[in-house]
Amino acid sequence: MGAPQISYLQCPSTIVNEAIDSLGQPGKIIGDITDGTTVAETARRNYGQALRQLLATAHWGFARKRAKLTLLGDATGNPIPAGVSPFVECPWAYAYGWPIDAVQGRWLPWTPINAQPETPSGVPLTTGVSALTQYPMQPGRFLVSSSDQYPIVTGVEPWEQLPDLQRTEGLGYTSRKVILTDCCQAEFVYTKFEPTIEVWDALFRQALVTMMAMILAPVAIDDPKISLAERVRLSPTLRNAIADARVASNNEAGYPMTTDFEASFIRARNWGGYWAPGSLGLGIGGGGLGTFWGGFDSMSWCGSVY
Repeated sequence: MGAPQISYLQCPSTIVNEAIDSLGQPGKIIGDITDGTTVAETARRNYGQALRQLLATAHWGFARKRAKLTLLGDATGNPIPAGVSPFVECPWAYAYGWPIDAVQGRWLPWTPINAQPETPSGVPLTTGVSALTQYPMQPGRFLVSSSDQYPIVTGVEPWEQLPDLQRTEGLGYTSRKVILTDCCQAEFVYTKFEPTIEVWDALFRQALVTMMAMILAPVAIDDPKISLAERVRLSPTLRNAIADARVASNNEAGYPMTTDFEASFIRARNWGGYWAPGSLGLGIGGGGLGTFWGGFDSMSWCGSVY
């Protein structure tokens, strides 16, 4: 006889059931996250938020993305494309829309070149031609904020004609999350929202399973004392998974490579993310390319913060 065929269905219910397995409650296994059972409903309400929280706790390599930002405001006084506002919060020159799939910003690469400003379609706004002068890539100053100056909906729109924004990050009908900077034609390196289980690495998957187990313990385990004990038991596992991921992200950064290891999240916490010591006037905690100037988000559970 051949080897048994095992089917791995990569969907949220798989993660939830692995979490229930870790709690030792096989009788609470669900068929789907929309089953309507107490465990399934608890998982449905918490799965998306838990996924976002975990993505923000480390610079996971599989969720890294670099993309050109959408220009919303230009206060430089230069000719601007249609639809771009001349208003930008002082003292910044440009306002860009927060990427709709971004969970957390990492850094804003700035390669200053004497290139011509372009419209969103790539058409130059001026006719002068000059050779491109390349400079070393530097981290640009930026500030994440919110604004009501660039609304998605203007006037009164019928309910059925309103855009569906439930799967977007940082975007509302009348206000939105923006990135303020002095960098022209800016790009952004960030952690994207990645719900596709197949692309997760093993550390992330195990961390999310553990996190969901801690969330589900109160409803999957009937005895409150056992439930609390399971949450306490799982806490070090989750903490260690996040710590390992933070170390891995620093080791895979490409620079600096040294035996004098200092984790990037320690450096970010010590320096901060704006006008930090060692920033060389760039408005970020420096340290070379491959480090991350925004730091990581902390997460609290079982009465502790990590």
